[in-house]
Amino acid sequence: MSETEPEARPSKRFLRIAVAAPKNPKLAKPVPPPKLRLKLRSKLVVAMVFAALVPVVIVASLATGVILSSLEGGLRDDADRQLTVGLNLVLRSVERLSDETVQLAESTELIAALENPEGDVQLSAIEKWLAHEAVHIPSARLQLFDANGKRLFDRVIGGAVHRFRDAEVMPEDSIVTLGQSWTRTVALVAVNDRTIVRAVSPIVDGGLALKGVIVLSTPLDGDFADGIKGALSADVLIGGTSGLLQVTFRSRLGRRSEPVTIAASARTPALGGQRVVRDLDIEEEGGVVGQYKIAVTALEDSDNRPVGLIGVAVDRAPLAATKRLAIRSLVLGGSIAIAFALILALIWSRRLGAPIARLHRGAIAVSRGDLEHRIDIPGGDELTDLATAFNQMTSTLKDNQARLAARMREIVALHDAGRAVSSVIDLDSVSRKIVDAVARTFDIQLAALWLVEGGDRPQLRASAARARRADVSSALATDEALAAADALRSLAEEVQRTRQPIRLERAAADATYSESAKRAGAPGPLVALPLDRKARVVGVLAVGRAEDAREFSEADFNLLTTFADQAGAAVENALLYQEVREASEELEKKVRLRTAELTAINTELGKALANLRETQAQLILSERMAGLGLLVAGVAHEINSPTAAIRGSIDGLGAALMRVGRHGAELATRASVPAAGQAITDFLEKFAPQLAERPLPTGLTARKAARDLVTALEAGTRTGAPLADPHGLAAELADLGVTVAEVHQLIEALGPDRAQARAVIAALTDHVYLHRTSSTIRHAIGQIQRIVGALKSYSHLDQQATRVEADVHEGLETTLALLHHALRDIVVERRYGNLPRVAVYVDELNQVWTNLIQNAQQALAGKGAIAIETAVEIRDNSPWAVVRVIDDGPGVPTDALPQIFEPFFTTKPKGEGTGLGLGIARQIVDKHQGVLRCESEPGRTVFEVWLPILAASEVAS
Repeated sequence: MSETEPEARPSKRFLRIAVAAPKNPKLAKPVPPPKLRLKLRSKLVVAMVFAALVPVVIVASLATGVILSSLEGGLRDDADRQLTVGLNLVLRSVERLSDETVQLAESTELIAALENPEGDVQLSAIEKWLAHEAVHIPSARLQLFDANGKRLFDRVIGGAVHRFRDAEVMPEDSIVTLGQSWTRTVALVAVNDRTIVRAVSPIVDGGLALKGVIVLSTPLDGDFADGIKGALSADVLIGGTSGLLQVTFRSRLGRRSEPVTIAASARTPALGGQRVVRDLDIEEEGGVVGQYKIAVTALEDSDNRPVGLIGVAVDRAPLAATKRLAIRSLVLGGSIAIAFALILALIWSRRLGAPIARLHRGAIAVSRGDLEHRIDIPGGDELTDLATAFNQMTSTLKDNQARLAARMREIVALHDAGRAVSSVIDLDSVSRKIVDAVARTFDIQLAALWLVEGGDRPQLRASAARARRADVSSALATDEALAAADALRSLAEEVQRTRQPIRLERAAADATYSESAKRAGAPGPLVALPLDRKARVVGVLAVGRAEDAREFSEADFNLLTTFADQAGAAVENALLYQEVREASEELEKKVRLRTAELTAINTELGKALANLRETQAQLILSERMAGLGLLVAGVAHEINSPTAAIRGSIDGLGAALMRVGRHGAELATRASVPAAGQAITDFLEKFAPQLAERPLPTGLTARKAARDLVTALEAGTRTGAPLADPHGLAAELADLGVTVAEVHQLIEALGPDRAQARAVIAALTDHVYLHRTSSTIRHAIGQIQRIVGALKSYSHLDQQATRVEADVHEGLETTLALLHHALRDIVVERRYGNLPRVAVYVDELNQVWTNLIQNAQQALAGKGAIAIETAVEIRDNSPWAVVRVIDDGPGVPTDALPQIFEPFFTTKPKGEGTGLGLGIARQIVDKHQGVLRCESEPGRTVFEVWLPILAASEVAS
């Protein structure tokens, strides 16, 4: 086996194939036909042998050389083209394996088999399922894993077991993990210098529960190459990265040839992504040597890492036979030319000159890439047939190249755009990938991407650009491109504003953008598209060509639109990632700084808090004791008043009791019958308590009521004995507050003993007096108890400091009772709402009410009005109990209002206040997680206390 020097070409990569778009064909300059010199014509006439031999040899040599050169180049191109087709066939086989895996995973019979927990039953069900599906499965190794990664089934289908020895997938392999994470994928991997295709798919039941994972694996070996060879007109070489390739060459007996080893000089560039084309001689059985033109390149995985090599071999035997035939034809033609030199010299000189020139021009044009060139040779000789075959070859090459380029360009464009979206999230990297993908896909002069930045006033920024330099035919510059892209800023801003693409057939001819296009170096076809994402434009993509370049076709425009959509998604994701990253970094920085500050002061705060609590408790106790001293005089006066009332009531109580006893004895003695006496007694016992509770009528009211009662007394006695002195009786009854209805009941109770009316009324008067006296004593005793209880509650200090559910109104009333003497000349108005019980520190909260009400009383200077309002109000979606103490005094001075809650600040004269009352009140309210605030103006001062309505259980939690 012999090898010639390799020829390296740019790689058309598997799964990421970069194919340059075909350029516009350029017509070659016409080559004038070779002129026959006069000397040659003279020699034809003078010496027919030389005249015939020399033209024939020259023409035959030239034609043979040109044709063989073209055939050699065509053979090289055919090998390269067959390699591209082979790559596509490998891709198609990989996709078919992936599709088969997905279809098998969706089989209801397989899902039902996996749902059976019994091992033997499950295996039997899988075997039954495989018997149905085996005819559809390509030659592969099938493995089943459950949802936990345990291997359930392993079977080789359609091939020898030893062929699949390296295709085994272990439960811990990453391909199984991908399937467990609900991922369908196919991958190329290298195992023991063999390239393995693995396809995985999750098995999911109707309830979207993961039942298992199915993996199909097949090696890329000689048998796999035989399958590809059937669709090619060439043999296939395939193998691992070591360069040892399995081949499809077979002997006359059908035996596969030995593997071929690719030399390191060819293997290294092939693994680097290049295409290596070289000659290969293979010694076959019987000493026969096979001559081939091979093209080799790398098989790459999804991360562009080489996992193997693939090559195609085109038989060079027809070309060698053609060379031998050409030599024999040349010799034979020379001999014939000598025989017919005298007759045909001049004719042949003309007939051969023009066709050879046409063939030469055609070969030159095709070698320059002009596949539109056609060779027209009239006649029916071999030159005509050769020209016809040459024309057919160029047409076939053109059609195949156009279709392949279009297909490859679409695959590359969509694949690169998808990779740009999924593989990177850095904004600059995304921008470069987008522009690079456009530059690789299209024949462009300039490709530029602008990004929209700013919030309320968005502006465009040239993020990435690629431009073809005038002094370089293939390289794309970046630095110069950004400067060139800036010339098209007005075009990009228009696309951003209208959110519509702009498509110019010739930018240099456009009245609006001609100057911009020329400065940018893209005066030819120009397309600018918005990167539109929902409600905003995130960028603008512009692509321009040279002035003599072809226009963008509809397919190109559609492909660019697809680019723009995917680029918009990539840019939006990158922008979101950038915002999140910046916010996260800033937040982490602030957290670290704040944590350090808090750690530094936390210790000091702990000490200060302990001292503050001790000082606060002492201040509260001192303020309470000071207030208690101020209340002593008022409390003594308050207790003295009910005591005097009790003393006055007791003085007349004995005489009244004696009169009641005497009246009772007289009524019992004078009653006509016992029942009448009992009726009078019942009347007295029933109505005496009721009358005692009624307020005493005034003189005017009593006189008016007496007139009504006289009428009632006179009307009630018309049917019986009349009453003596009805006017006097009516006056006494009116003083007691008796109504007309009760007079009728009195007459009914007297019955036949109406003469006893005055005695009964006297007894009623004494009974009412007794009840009123007892009520007065009871009220006085209750008032004393209330004052003593309030004083006891006020002076009590809760050492446990626990919050209990209490009635806020009860605390307010206790405070008002203590301050009753100080408030005797002040109108106190209670506007109580319906408050629930609130968890508070009862004793400390009473201190707040005392301070607020006492401040209001002192501000009024002994006269005015104080209103106490309570209500439930909603604040921050939570209920709060609100207590307002309102007075109509002169108000707090405006300059002093911000300082009233500061310790030791007071507006009272020296010696009348400590300045601690409101400060302590605020501390107590803050302890309740409440709010204490003040609003003051002349004639109205309001202190508001907001307390959260919490139950004791909520406070404890």
